[in-house]
Formats: sequence, structure tokens, C-alpha cells
Amino acid sequence: MALSLASNLAHAPAINGLYSFVFMPLLYAIFGSSPLLVVGPEAAGSLLTGTIVKTSVKQGHSQEDDEAASAMVVGIATAMAGTMILVAGLTRLGFLDNVLSRPFLRGFITAIGFVIFVDQLIPEVGLADLAKEAGVSHGSTVQKLVFLAENIKSCHGLTAAVSFGSFAIIMLFR
Repeated sequence: MALSLASNLAHAPAINGLYSFVFMPLLYAIFGSSPLLVVGPEAAGSLLTGTIVKTSVKQGHSQEDDEAASAMVVGIATAMAGTMILVAGLTRLGFLDNVLSRPFLRGFITAIGFVIFVDQLIPEVGLADLAKEAGVSHGSTVQKLVFLAENIKSCHGLTAAVSFGSFAIIMLFR
């Protein structure tokens, strides 16, 4: 899952997902205080990081290797987020999460789920190469939905069957 979050949502090299999966829980085990906190890569953070990477590194137009530039942007964004969380913790700003209303949080989580669903639908129907050629793989959710509607007849049948069959089995036994 960490590999998928890194490469598909965060638009970073897949190895970054392994780093976050291995090193972050170890660091939290040393420095953290709550035994019930889950640490590691997660979808919302990966999606927000991917948005930063997409806007900072124009795929195919950067001066250096896109993977290297993406890794640098991810590192800088992670360091900035960690610094802000550290400052918020030291200044006791934990009460601010109670300010956000439940409908707002539910809408935010639902929107993240929808964006992830659309992002994952392109490779699940076998259109990843066509999306990359069309320049849609790093586009907005609306662009991806339009691309899916226009190219649904070009999907790879076996890939789509395995994807939807796996999804059905997971939902059935859930």
C-alpha cells in the first residue's frame, strides 16, 4: 500500500513509500508518547502531497530528472509539515481539531475518497499508458473523469475484470 500511495497519489518515486513505511514508525516508537496512534503513510496526506508535487514539478518540463525533483519536493513538504506539527504540539494547539465541524470533516473525507477512486480507476481499467500519452495522468479529477468517459471503449478487458472482480470479492467478504 505504501508503494501505491507514493507512486499513484503522491506522484513521488515508489521507494519514498517504503521509506515512510519503515522509518516513520521507528521514529515514532522512539519519540512518541501514545501507544494507540497509527503512524505511517496514509491516503489523505499522500493526496495532499501529490497536489504539491503536481503544482511544483511540471512533468516533462523540469530541468532535472522528474523523479529526483519529485523526491526533493516531497522531502521539503514533509519537513515543513513536520515542523508545523512540532510547533503546534509545543504550543498546545491540539484543541483546534474540535473547531472543525463534523459535516466539514465528513465532506473532506468523502471528497478524498472520491478523488482517490477516480485516480485509481484509470490504472484499474488498463488506461494508464493512454492517460500518460494524453497528459491526463497528472491532471485534475474532472480531466480524468472526462478522459475515462471518452476512452472507456479502449480499456483492457482482462485488467478491468481482475480489478472489479477483486473489488467485488473484498466487498463481499468485508
